[in-house]
Formats: sequence, structure tokens, C-alpha cells
Amino acid sequence: MRTIVAVLVLALVAGCASDQLHRGRQLAEQGRYEQAADTLYNYINANPKSAPAWRELGVVFYEKGDLTKAEDALLQANNIAPDARTNLYLGMIFEKSGDLDRAIDAYRAALSLNPGSETRNSLQAHLDQLVVQKLQKDVSVSLTNEAAIKVDTIPDNTIAVVDFDNSHLPPDLAPLSKGLAEFTAADLSKVKSLRVVERQKLDFLLKELKLGTSEYANPAYSPRLGRLMGSRHIVTGSLTGTGEKDFRMDGAVVSTADSSAKPTSPTEGSLDRFFQVQKDFVFKVIDNLGITLTPEERDSIQQVPTESFLAFMAYSRGLDYQSRGMIDQARQEYRQAASVDNKFVAARQRVTALPLPAPTAPGPPGSLEQLESSAAEESGEGEPTSGLDQFQAGALNRAGFIKGLDNLDEFGNPSDAPPRTGKVTNIGTIIIQGDIDARP
Repeated sequence: MRTIVAVLVLALVAGCASDQLHRGRQLAEQGRYEQAADTLYNYINANPKSAPAWRELGVVFYEKGDLTKAEDALLQANNIAPDARTNLYLGMIFEKSGDLDRAIDAYRAALSLNPGSETRNSLQAHLDQLVVQKLQKDVSVSLTNEAAIKVDTIPDNTIAVVDFDNSHLPPDLAPLSKGLAEFTAADLSKVKSLRVVERQKLDFLLKELKLGTSEYANPAYSPRLGRLMGSRHIVTGSLTGTGEKDFRMDGAVVSTADSSAKPTSPTEGSLDRFFQVQKDFVFKVIDNLGITLTPEERDSIQQVPTESFLAFMAYSRGLDYQSRGMIDQARQEYRQAASVDNKFVAARQRVTALPLPAPTAPGPPGSLEQLESSAAEESGEGEPTSGLDQFQAGALNRAGFIKGLDNLDEFGNPSDAPPRTGKVTNIGTIIIQGDIDARP
């Protein structure tokens, strides 16, 4: 038998506990922070494991300027269920408190948790600026305190890779030095016993020292670079064209501690097998360091990001442009690399990572002001719905049409919610059509 059932909704009550979360956020948006905090506390008393409630309470305290209470509430939310909005505000708190390391970590966590597109653009632009600020600060501190740096305090497992000397390559192949050094550093980072220093820090240091490629690739400069970067070992190298389609890599691992240099034997090959040459070089560096790889580490290093030389050259040109602050040109080259080889993951990741400032947010592109504006607009993931949708979920669950909602009553509210009081605020109708008597 097919039956049509009409259900008239006569009781959605203003004072129900589930509406307090929405009411708290509305009050905060109106700037009524004390009332917002009280409302959210009431909700949390009844729902202490509600990550959205703790998150919104943290946002309220942030807007009030009470960063200590804001951090406490947001950390509670993060312990229960991390989301982009929570980590975004934690990042802003850490940044305002001067803790750039924790701010960068929180912003990166927020990006990994899928924020809205406008927030993502503002956050990526701001994160790029913050990383630059942090690296510049580190470099400045290192140069100021260079005489006081003690090599024996630098962890022995730290290593940095400088751009290879490209002075013996034709100009059109010169960007290879950045690409090959970039992936050499990436491969070394796959060795669990090593900690690779971020290459962007090297770029800032070299600009401050005003060293050319052939100079900083010279092992004689490496001990100083190692001390300033906080690296115990420096990988240097040079590239030489040995024919129309062939090239050679020579390198060395320089110790920051005693200035000794252990050269690697030359690695040669054709341009169309460029990654085979690069992988051979990496394994020689690892042998030079006396490290025994696990089978998993060796297999990981042997993975080739792309077999297309054209894609790799475009990627290398992108790195070169980006290091010089030419973001639009870098983006074009990365897109070209991904277009030539759509399986070149690193190229696609570079395109995504480049900043695309949101034009609608106030403040200079990438500024904290712009990020705060985007954060205020970021939707609150995980908030319960209200009104007719909640009623429908509860009613359909009781009728057996939806499973897994046993904790909701016929009004879509938690079964342990306080009694509802107040007047009716919403009226709606659900039409359910189907064979109610049907059996599985």
C-alpha cells in the first residue's frame, strides 16, 4: 500500500540548547561579546565535547582581545576535532604573540583542513609572507651573532643543499642548477636520519652575503654557510655540459665543523635521462655520509617525479623566477611543466602553493588584516543545523527512513537537551511519499 503522510510542524522552540551555538555566533557578529561568551558557555555546560562551541568561544575571546582565553578555548576545540577555522585563529594568536614557528605550523594545519577558497588564498599569501619574515629574521640573527655560533651545538644530522654551479652550462640550461639541487634536497629529506635545512633560507642568506653561484658552490665558502644556516653538512656541486645532449655532475659534502670536503665521484649522463644522473649523485652523497639506507628509503629516493626533460626545465625555470620574486612568471612555468606532464605532482603543488591574494578582502595582499577579514567570513564547519532541517532529520529518523540519528528527538535536538520553553518560532511541513508498510 502506498501512503502519503503529511506532518505539520508546530513546535520549534527559540530557547532550545542547539540554538544557543548559533545565537552565540550571531551575538559575536554583532559585537556583543559578553553575551556571546555567556551563551556559548551555557551551551558548553550542556555539551562539553562540542568542538564548534569551543571554537566559537575562542573566536569571541580573540575578537575581544583576550588572546590567552582565546588560545585555551581553541586548543580545547582542536583536541576534540581539528578544523581549518580553529587552526586559522590559533595561527593568528601565535603570530600576535610573536611565536612565528607555532603560527606557521597552525596556518599550515589550517590549509590542510580545507578552508574556504577565499580564506585559502588569503592564508596562503599571508603564510608565504610569514615564512619569508621568519627566514629573514633567522638569517639576520645568524649574521649578527655569527662570531658566537658554536659549531658543536649544531645537530650532526643537519644538511643543506646549495644550488649547483651552472657557470659551465649554456644559458638556456642554467636553471637546471636549481631544479637538480631542489630534488637532491627533496631526496635527502626522505632519509629519516637526516634533517634538511629549508632551501629558501639559503636564498635569503646568499642575497645578504651577495655571493654569486660559482662562489657559494665553492667548498671554501661552505663551512661559513653551514654555520649561518645551522647545518652541519653542506652539499655542493657543479654542472658541466659534456656534449650537445650530455652533462656531468661533480659534488662534495663539506663539514661545517672542520671544513673538510669529501668529493663525490663524477656522475655523467644524457639530458633525456637527467634524473638517473641526479639519483646516482644522491646515492653517492649518502654513501659519503656513511648512511645505510633502509629498503623503503632507497625505493622512495628512486622514484622519479617526471621523465619529461621539457617539464623539468619549465619547473626549474619556475624555481629560478620564484627565487627572484617573479611570481607570475614562476606560475606560468609551473603550469607549463604540469601541462607537459600531467603526472608531475611537484609542479601542480607549486602552482597551488603560489599566493593568489583575495581581491575582496581589505588590507594589503597577504597582510594579517586581510587574513582576519577572511577568517571572520570562514564558515563554521560542524555546526548543527536548525529550524525545519533539524525537524525533518528527527522526524525521518523516528519513522525509520534515516539511520544513525538515534540521539535526536522528533525536533532534531539531542535527546538529552534541556526542556524547551518559549513560543513557536517556525512552522513547516514535510511530505513523505512511499510504501510505509514495505518490508526489507
